[in-house]
Amino acid sequence: MKILFSILINAAILYAITYLLGPNAGESLQAGIILGCDCDYTSLWALKTYIVWGIILWIINVTVRPVLKILSLPLFFLFFGLLSFVVNWIVLYLFTYIINDILIIPGVGYIINGSLNFVIAVAIFTVLNTLYSLLFFKK
Repeated sequence: MKILFSILINAAILYAITYLLGPNAGESLQAGIILGCDCDYTSLWALKTYIVWGIILWIINVTVRPVLKILSLPLFFLFFGLLSFVVNWIVLYLFTYIINDILIIPGVGYIINGSLNFVIAVAIFTVLNTLYSLLFFKK
């Protein structure tokens, strides 16, 4: 049950990033993040895409993130925890690489346009992931 909840939260975090950096026709802003499908961000096909993304992000969070945290632990204290931003950058970059280049699933893509959009996406990801960890994993 905890795995399913974690997958759904990861999917919700990715939806929030996509929603905040998606296209805004009212202000004629280009999309910072593009879904792999030609569908609306709230459609049923997009929901399936978010679930697939949540599963892949959960796998990365379970396997890669702990290794990165252990390797960055000495620098974590030196930089007062700001290294968690770098860890989340690596996780999000690895996620986009896996989605777009390794697992080539038709209609399931995650493209972040531009470096500034990537930095903003990582900042949103860091904040939401920290809130998720603080609210649901108290020991």
